[in-house]
Amino acid sequence: MARRLYRDLFGERFETLPRAIRDMHGHARRAEGRADVTRGGSLLARLVCVLSGAPASGVDVPLVVTFDAKDEGERWTRNFNGARFQTLLRLRQTEEPEVTECFGPLWFRLRMAASEEGVDLVPVGVSFLGLPLPRFICPQAGGSEREVDGRFHFDVSVRFPLIGDVVRYRGWLIPADGNVDGN
Repeated sequence: MARRLYRDLFGERFETLPRAIRDMHGHARRAEGRADVTRGGSLLARLVCVLSGAPASGVDVPLVVTFDAKDEGERWTRNFNGARFQTLLRLRQTEEPEVTECFGPLWFRLRMAASEEGVDLVPVGVSFLGLPLPRFICPQAGGSEREVDGRFHFDVSVRFPLIGDVVRYRGWLIPADGNVDGN
């Protein structure tokens, strides 16, 4: 099944994204790279990381991401040097481009802003077991995707009110399956 999430999300604007981002979200099935991971320092932040399977803190951590197209969206499996976690991303039909990203019982609504610089993921809301959470207790997950020196770069952070920073991972990926430009 073809990967269509970002193409469907952005329509004609998809072609204005930097090439590395188009290659990553248009064709790649598997990508490899490196990441710097920082877990929050509080006891509660560490507990959330353990319960969610978030990767351990580290510098220049090997990272493999696989993208699996599904009828309902795309399943992304991230493997940070053996620490794996999956999320399901689905297109959300709204006036502004949005996706929902399912992580266990949490569903994050993210507004996706595309530009010639890249993509920004802006948190809109969170639901737990299908129930919207009030803003004052919502975890905030946001990030960005950019092309730097011809590579796909990402920066993702998650923080919770009252807990603070939970995890942040940033780094780069390159398609590892020869699937660039549709090849």
